[in-house]
Amino acid sequence: MKTVIVYASIHHQNTEKLVKGVAKEIEVNLIDITKNKSVDLSGYDRIGFASGVFYQSMHKGILNCIEKTNFREGQKVFLIATCGVIIRDYTKPAKKILAKKNIEVLGSYQCRGFDTFGPFAKIGGIAKKHPNDKDIRKAQKFVKSL
Repeated sequence: MKTVIVYASIHHQNTEKLVKGVAKEIEVNLIDITKNKSVDLSGYDRIGFASGVFYQSMHKGILNCIEKTNFREGQKVFLIATCGVIIRDYTKPAKKILAKKNIEVLGSYQCRGFDTFGPFAKIGGIAKKHPNDKDIRKAQKFVKSL
């Protein structure tokens, strides 16, 4: 089963650290959507979309990619998000777009990531040591389980 993870990792490379950790354990191609605006996902059976959280949602580049992708029958999707504080399912906006396209979401994984946005900068940030090895192992286990 051919797998790809399309990701956006901006401020502290939390998401990049996580998906590269997954790629060390599982055969998966990685595509940074911030560097490759147009991607062809037609050759993949499983497609992961991963990003940090921006204003309660995944990165706009990820959401745009999902919106523009013409998924083929049988393709499955999974979602990964990193955030300073987990208080809700930040993958919900992506899930709504995928539902409109009748695309099955296999599951989602969220973990904490170092965050210095807004007021967190004044205190030196939160979740400073995340994602850590435990977070990466959980992400690897999540993707393996799909």
